[in-house]
Amino acid sequence: MGNLDKKWDELKDQIYYWDGSWRDLYILNTNKEDWIKWVKYVNQHYIVNWYNGKTGIEENQINYDVIKEYFDREHDLCSTAKIFIDKIQINCHFFSESEIENDIDPREINSLKDHEHVLKYMTDLSTILNKEVILTPESEPEVILMNVNEQY
Repeated sequence: MGNLDKKWDELKDQIYYWDGSWRDLYILNTNKEDWIKWVKYVNQHYIVNWYNGKTGIEENQINYDVIKEYFDREHDLCSTAKIFIDKIQINCHFFSESEIENDIDPREINSLKDHEHVLKYMTDLSTILNKEVILTPESEPEVILMNVNEQY
């Protein structure tokens, strides 16, 4: 077995194992400015499928104004975004202004290349937002499987 195969096997066993749950990607202590940067980044760099809860229509760009209205409690029509990184679907449900949470199905991470896509996404977000980005088991933000911290 080559070194890359061994590295991938370790990543799969330690991070992308399938136990019936997804992985959560968190950026904690966020604010409106962070959300604006995140929306701009994903809209510019990835294929996006966003359900606008206000209109009931699927769109190919996230409209931050609608998300802001939700955070400000101007309506309770939640939205969901699907961000596609190559073949990997990352979901965002806009639960809270104070944290950006994305869901990743570990069964979609099947190679070192897939892992590198996730790592690039995390690194870009850490750099853009100047915050730590963590990957955890589902609903377990205190159990960090992987983190990226590009704060300056």
